[in-house]
Amino acid sequence: MLAKLKEKVWAFEDRLTVREQIALATTALCLFVSFAIAFGAAYVGRQETTRLLSREMIQISETASDRMDRYFQQVFHRIQSYTKFDLIRSAVSSDPKVLRPALDRLNASFSDYTWLAFVSKEGKVLVASDGFRENENVAEEAWFLKALQGPSIEDAPDREALDRAVRNGKDEAISFVKFAFPVYNYNNELAGVLVAAIHWREIEEIRSAMERDGDQLVVVTPSGEVLLGSKDYRARYPSAQVAQMRKAKHQVFVDHGPSGEALSGYALMDGHRDYPGMGWGVIARRSGDVAFAAARQMFWTIVGIGTVVAIFGILLAGAIAKRVAGPIHQLTKAADRIGRENGATTLPRLRGSAEVIHLSTSLRSLLLRIGFVERLTQEAEQKAAEEARKFAEDIASLRKLAETDPLTNLLNRRAFMEAGTDAMRYYQRYSRSIAMLVIDIDHFKRVNDEHGHPAGDAVIRRVGELIAQTLRETDKVARFGGEEFVVLLREVSEHDAHELAERIRLVIADSIIPFDGKDLAITVSIGCAAVSGHDRDVEELIERADRALYTAKSAGRNCIRIAPSPPDRKTHAA
Repeated sequence: MLAKLKEKVWAFEDRLTVREQIALATTALCLFVSFAIAFGAAYVGRQETTRLLSREMIQISETASDRMDRYFQQVFHRIQSYTKFDLIRSAVSSDPKVLRPALDRLNASFSDYTWLAFVSKEGKVLVASDGFRENENVAEEAWFLKALQGPSIEDAPDREALDRAVRNGKDEAISFVKFAFPVYNYNNELAGVLVAAIHWREIEEIRSAMERDGDQLVVVTPSGEVLLGSKDYRARYPSAQVAQMRKAKHQVFVDHGPSGEALSGYALMDGHRDYPGMGWGVIARRSGDVAFAAARQMFWTIVGIGTVVAIFGILLAGAIAKRVAGPIHQLTKAADRIGRENGATTLPRLRGSAEVIHLSTSLRSLLLRIGFVERLTQEAEQKAAEEARKFAEDIASLRKLAETDPLTNLLNRRAFMEAGTDAMRYYQRYSRSIAMLVIDIDHFKRVNDEHGHPAGDAVIRRVGELIAQTLRETDKVARFGGEEFVVLLREVSEHDAHELAERIRLVIADSIIPFDGKDLAITVSIGCAAVSGHDRDVEELIERADRALYTAKSAGRNCIRIAPSPPDRKTHAA
């Protein structure tokens, strides 16, 4: 059958002239190339659009989840700081009822609170804002049981009330998340639990602010239930799919929802710094009609242009075929006249074939030379780019080695002194206060003697991590050698510096450092010095903090001492 088809094709070609065959082949080629370019460009455009939009949707979901995590982290630390207030610690030791005005003021001052309460360690609500749930027993509630052991977070909102409030746009005080923290009295004995219920409106405002035309953002629980956002997609996120997305932390996928195809990006709310996170996910969706509109428009534009070009090519192909087939036709007629007409004994001298052959040969040779030069240029550019990348990586590695302590990955003395000198100049120029902490591990020699130097290294590394985790982003910490650390605090008063030093001391004292099957407990002594106009440079500020450290060591260790302001040098000289 294939042989018969070939015979029919050959028979058809035999009936066509060279001009007709060239015109037909050129026409078919023009149409094929035009539509191939159109479909190829459409495919590449869709792939590129998908790639760019995937990055954009992941970025939108990551930005939204990061903003929500940062908001919850601020609330988490704000409520946690209440447990250190003298008012609360003294009240839980004497009469918790005196906390009612303070809880009412806090509840009224921060719009994200719906309820603040202090619960005894037996589970009875002793005092609460507006008296809500006072004298109730919450001993069986999960957030209370967890808070007895440490910070507790519970996300168990009233789903129906929350759906109704979001749908109606009402600012109803619905508890969205509960933060609970253990409270200790002045004897460091567990007195109870401080709990705060957080409003849903702040997270909803963050979610709605990130939505744009054609985009939708939804917040889903680890089980796949939609907390905030359109409920049309509740059935589209089963728990197995959410579990897979949580494992990847951020992901992009094409979702076929009730409104059609959509490109979706997912990001996990996995916390910020020491805030552990809710474990929710943020899904950003963009309708396929909006996402791929530009690609479809490009496809039809290319098809239109390709069709016009194809028609023009067909006309041009006819002219070219006539020009190319002309000499052959003349030769055919001349050959046909030989022997038929008197005097027709020679063929005319025709032009065309030799020029085309020479031109094509010259062009192929030229293209070969150009291609060879281009390959050499590309190889040279790639080699130069690779060398530049390696050089940049080497410079970055050397800079890190020069500025980092190899044991703790903190700043070393030289890098810290540069930062301290810069902060001192800023203080001297703009009067923006700074403070210095000198921290020393108590009885560190005993750790090395009893457990060995590897244990000492583990202790130094862990202490450095705890100090760095407690500080703000603007603060700097360095290891000056041995078991001594130095901390630069910016934009702080002496009181703020003391509070931060106390927080560091408590965090380290409460930490257990596992090593070789043993739990090592250590403490630190801290010397604190706030900058004074009498400090000539950062070395004097560090020296005063160091003297305060020795005072803390002499006072029994595991404590903080503040360096007094230096005396006026003129008065001292007199």
